[in-house]
Amino acid sequence: TAGRMSTRYNHKEGLFEGQAVGITGKKPILVAGLGISFVLWLGEYLHQELVAIGEWGIMGAIAVGSGFWWWKNRVQSLDNSPKIVNLSLETVKKSIAKTETIIDLLAKEAPNFDLSRFEAQLNQLSASFDRQELKIAITGGKNVGKTTLKEILEIKNPSKNISLIETEALFKTTETTVIDADLILFLITGDLTNSQWKFLQKCQQNHQRYILIFNKQDQYKPEDKALIFNQIQQRLGTQTNSGDLITINSGSYKIKVRQHQEDGTVKEWEQIQPPNITDLINHLTTILAQEKTSLVCSSIWREVNDLQQQVKDRLNQVRRDRAIPIIEQYQWVAASTAFANPVASLDLLATFAITTQMVVDLSGIYQQKFTFEQGQNIAGTMGKLMVQLGLVELSTNTIVSLLKSNAVTYIAGGTVQGISAAYLTRLAGLSFIEYLQEQDLDNQGKNAIDLTKLTEKIKQVFQKNQRTVLVQEFVKKAMVRYG
Repeated sequence: TAGRMSTRYNHKEGLFEGQAVGITGKKPILVAGLGISFVLWLGEYLHQELVAIGEWGIMGAIAVGSGFWWWKNRVQSLDNSPKIVNLSLETVKKSIAKTETIIDLLAKEAPNFDLSRFEAQLNQLSASFDRQELKIAITGGKNVGKTTLKEILEIKNPSKNISLIETEALFKTTETTVIDADLILFLITGDLTNSQWKFLQKCQQNHQRYILIFNKQDQYKPEDKALIFNQIQQRLGTQTNSGDLITINSGSYKIKVRQHQEDGTVKEWEQIQPPNITDLINHLTTILAQEKTSLVCSSIWREVNDLQQQVKDRLNQVRRDRAIPIIEQYQWVAASTAFANPVASLDLLATFAITTQMVVDLSGIYQQKFTFEQGQNIAGTMGKLMVQLGLVELSTNTIVSLLKSNAVTYIAGGTVQGISAAYLTRLAGLSFIEYLQEQDLDNQGKNAIDLTKLTEKIKQVFQKNQRTVLVQEFVKKAMVRYG
């Protein structure tokens, strides 16, 4: 196997040669880490017992660290839902300024990218605070009376400066889409379902004003109608203003009239009642008169946030394109080092040094600029998380099962160690950039790590890359490189 390796240790220069030189030649800290690993490997032949003790020490440290992480993560998972704060004009203008900053950042990092679309959209939003027309969306499930209500409101229009649209029941989708409207009229004909409740919560989080309308109440007996109304009120709690829950009948309906005659007989007949949306019209009129500025600001805020995310996604793609080659370089350095190092416990030390330097380099791309000490902490944290989540064992077992089909490569134990080291280094790098991509750009320079979010990213990246086809492709690349 040594004859096929593309990397060897140069005792005179104090570094690994071959494919790793491009990185290690410029990374003295990384060279030191790999050098320590090599020296310890030599010591293996002289001090096997000490190394064995050291090995237990490493595993013990990982176990203790994992236990502490588990306890801390349990505490953090009890966090309450975020509280919603009313928007102000100043808040919206800050969002616009932040979006402009991200556009400027994208211009610096991708000077050849055409930003005209983003800039034009931001200018348009900045100039829309004084718009007069408001858009009202009517939504809900099937057969709740959306079309009928829209037709009535178009006749009894409470304001000339509104436009009415009817939308599909978006609350039934897995990820609720924000409705492009200043105000939502949400129709129901019974108690709130769980998906409807989540939709209303999403509206509140997006500062999207809504009125919840209990329609077709004529379908219930008076006592049943009162019970359902109270249940809805209890579910809403303090989330919705009391006036934003309204009962109506958007269509005409029949009522049974009973009249007692003088001769003691009872005469019954059905009487058609006209639609009753008076309370809704009055409430709409009040909102349009008193909350117009707030409705416009909230809509601009949502559109600015959407634009901001588009720009950030593009910026993340630019950075990812620069980060992936770095990850690939370090994964092959990890593989080469594992091939050269037959001692499994020392592979951990070498991989730790490689991952540390990779974290430092990747943080620079994402404008975080971690120090080497911070990189060590993050690399150690990711290593502990991977052990605690069982990803190291799962990955190694998967690779071993794939290599069994090739008797020659399977016999060489270093093959498994090398490919496993490369694969885990890749997972660590991909998880780290996925984590960095979701960080608020305002937090640049604040290098505290959110363990909960980092854990989620490691899980997501592992699940995405653990599919047999992807692992097979990775193993094939590794075998072409080192086979």
